[in-house]
Amino acid sequence: MSEHYVLCNRIPIYRGVQGRLYCDQLWAKDLKYHMDYIRSFSLCCPVVELKENENIVGVEDISDFPIENIYALRQDHGLLSVMCNLIPNIRVVIKASKFADIMHSGGAGWAFPISFYLLLLRRFIKFKWVIVIESSFWMLNSGEKITFRRFAEHHIYTILLRQCIRHADARIFTQTFYKNYFTSDNERVLIAPATWIEPESILSLTALEQKHIQIQNEPLNILFPSRMEENKGIYVLFDAIRLLSLRLHLPVNIDFMGSGRLVEICKQFVDEDHGFVNVRYKEPVEYGEKFFKQIEKYGLAIICNLSEEQPRIVFDMFSQGIPVLASNTTGIADITKNEVNSVLFERGNAADLMEKLVYLIENPIQLPLLATEALKTVKDKTHRQMHREREEFLQRIFHGDD
Repeated sequence: MSEHYVLCNRIPIYRGVQGRLYCDQLWAKDLKYHMDYIRSFSLCCPVVELKENENIVGVEDISDFPIENIYALRQDHGLLSVMCNLIPNIRVVIKASKFADIMHSGGAGWAFPISFYLLLLRRFIKFKWVIVIESSFWMLNSGEKITFRRFAEHHIYTILLRQCIRHADARIFTQTFYKNYFTSDNERVLIAPATWIEPESILSLTALEQKHIQIQNEPLNILFPSRMEENKGIYVLFDAIRLLSLRLHLPVNIDFMGSGRLVEICKQFVDEDHGFVNVRYKEPVEYGEKFFKQIEKYGLAIICNLSEEQPRIVFDMFSQGIPVLASNTTGIADITKNEVNSVLFERGNAADLMEKLVYLIENPIQLPLLATEALKTVKDKTHRQMHREREEFLQRIFHGDD
């Protein structure tokens, strides 16, 4: 694509005292794939100035990336900074919009998505607009206690994002639910699940068969790989394990792995007596080779999401031949096949989760069958393939048959 393309988001880039640029490692990988098919590429995002000798972990040097321009936004923190940054940031977005042929924005970002700026500017500045909807943190969850703030947030985001999608030239959704929620228009739409898996990270069928031979006589190792947050269903899993401990007469290991504000509560739960269920907490490891090495021993993963978001962790588990026992949210149901490569339980229902766990633990012959299908599913769900689909879609939208 030869048009000048500006990608807008709230993910910060860090600038060192020597002018070197750094960003999150996964974000860096994503940027590389964008620049594989976009010749003239710029960013509109927050730029954080690093102090001398200040080091941050988990970042990659992107100073040599062929980024033409970086339109530096101010980073929002509390409400006061949001108000102070409002006018300076819209000036930056205006400058980027005037320079761009194509503006790319999303539906997420604190304090609000940059798409809201572009919706305002759309009437005054001519540019092509790509919008990607891959998150719904603002959406009210099933069973959530409704406060005025959450009610207002849900409906304001819904109204404004529907308008953004209506005015965008190309609309990309990570799941069918998002598309159906925001628009009935099927034109200029791509549904492409988000994934970070690379082909070289995918386990071979031979390695999977060897793994099942090695673990067949061992207690089942189950992983809960998630942020320790309420909307990830951590309390649902707590309740399910308590029920399981009263029912189970076979040893099983369940490991919690992740960070978040409920880590200490999780550690307290781990210290309780759970009978035959051996519950442990594992510190999260860096995504990539270390992460996949860490999860290779597991035969099952539990995902208890309460929100509609499409968790990328499903593809991570599938890539290692690990089937998932997951809540039947739209984001999960859209990328799994119940009783083929996964087993789904009713969202938020600890008793149903426990019953499905008992079945899988007492019928271990089911797990290798689910695992094989899970591995087959992920073959064409790599990060590289996701970008190829986006490239083909954008070429078709903006260039037709040329």
